[in-house]
Amino acid sequence: MLNLTAQERKVILFLLGVSLLGAGIDFLLKKNPRIKETFSLSQQIYKIDLNSADKDTLMSVSGIGEKLADRIIEYRRSGCSFQHSEDLKNIKGVTEARFEKIKDYFIVR
Repeated sequence: MLNLTAQERKVILFLLGVSLLGAGIDFLLKKNPRIKETFSLSQQIYKIDLNSADKDTLMSVSGIGEKLADRIIEYRRSGCSFQHSEDLKNIKGVTEARFEKIKDYFIVR
């Protein structure tokens, strides 16, 4: 057999274990597509709904201060509900650059 040190054998066993784990996960994802749906839904759980978020929740997003949070809430109060996250661009102070920075934090329900 190969003359490997104990540390080399441990590394090889570790790499084999990681490979088997990856193959097992890949198999499960192909066998049961609902697992994939669960993962994609879990990513949306942490997004903030633009139509219901309060001021403090809006301000928890980096790039949204007190004034911008107030403008978002005022936009909703004026009878304009958000249909898409892109509607944020209708609010004064939301430039294209700022929108690109914050868009992934929001969802519209």
